[in-house]
Amino acid sequence: MNASPRSSTWLRGLALCIALCSAQFGGCGGGVGEGGTGGFAAGPITGFGSVIVNDVRFDDATASVQDGDGNSRSRDDLRLGMTVEVTSTAITSSASGAVASAQLIRVDSDLLGPVTAVDVAGSSFMLLGQRVAVDAVTAFADTVGGLAALKSGTLVEVFAVFDPALARYRATRVASASSSDVAHLRGQVSQLDGTGQTLRVGSTTYVFASAAGVPTGLANGQFVRMKMTAQAQSGRYAVLSFGTALPSVPDSDGASVKGLISSFTSIGAFSVGGRPVDASSAVFPKGSAGLALGVRVEVQGSVRNGSFKASSVSIQSDGDEANRNFELHGNITAVNSALRTFVLRGLTVSTMRPDLRYQNGTAANLVVGRSVEVKGVLSSDGLRIDAININFE
Repeated sequence: MNASPRSSTWLRGLALCIALCSAQFGGCGGGVGEGGTGGFAAGPITGFGSVIVNDVRFDDATASVQDGDGNSRSRDDLRLGMTVEVTSTAITSSASGAVASAQLIRVDSDLLGPVTAVDVAGSSFMLLGQRVAVDAVTAFADTVGGLAALKSGTLVEVFAVFDPALARYRATRVASASSSDVAHLRGQVSQLDGTGQTLRVGSTTYVFASAAGVPTGLANGQFVRMKMTAQAQSGRYAVLSFGTALPSVPDSDGASVKGLISSFTSIGAFSVGGRPVDASSAVFPKGSAGLALGVRVEVQGSVRNGSFKASSVSIQSDGDEANRNFELHGNITAVNSALRTFVLRGLTVSTMRPDLRYQNGTAANLVVGRSVEVKGVLSSDGLRIDAININFE
């Protein structure tokens, strides 16, 4: 028997909780981390109605939101595809899956600056000397208009994961930036030259001779966050200052991080996005043979003294990502009957897919103010959600 979309979501959430509980506590009657030190998740935002990260629903009603510079932001600034780190109460199970109350949501983009080249055929563009790849899970803000609309000189902010194996970024969201924003880049150091005061991220050299806040013990393999000049001189960008690339993570009994392997020693010791992972006692539901530099994984377990103690490590293929559903909950704020679209939490939702299913209502019930749950995939241009299931709540 095929499970309904709602029951599938519940089962996926329950499976997450069971995996975390079993590995850490030998089974439990309550939720993940119950009675422990809380929860933590790092990855892209894949839904709203709470903030959904790594299939966990985080109630953000009382959460503080900060950007990469430590400035306070509004919860309304959060958007689909933004990469975030969430510190929360203990993750527990519920009828809707794994849930927790977010205490702090830290959102930080990986690149901000002017586009210097666009390769539509190659699904990529360049800025700050870095190649940015886009794919089926890259969301574009309406103001950007998609990859084909990008032009050299356009200021954009990119949320992404750095791929050290291919020396590129893989974007999860591309948004417009302001001319008042200072160009910045977060990435992994290579070819550090302490004498010449240069370093490379990807295939581009950055000069930090006049930079403020140079990290003590700066080393190859380290992740850095740099503010810099927006234009290169003789192929090099000048770093103005260093910030915090990887804030400290509190001890957490329930933790989940999704990203690319940034360093690899063995299947029991590697890093994800610069965060060390001890997987010596982990299970590998999809096998471990494919683990390598640049491979996308989801790690579940706990955090102790800044290191992830993995109970489970799952390899995530590009196909897994492309087939992932995005989820939205809320009240409809606008309807365009001619285009068969409506707006939910600031996102345009299309009802054009032939396999769209309605629950507890029909298309006629799509009116302003109606509360709905939408599951769908990104459109090919990344500008809207193509609904697969709409449930009237």
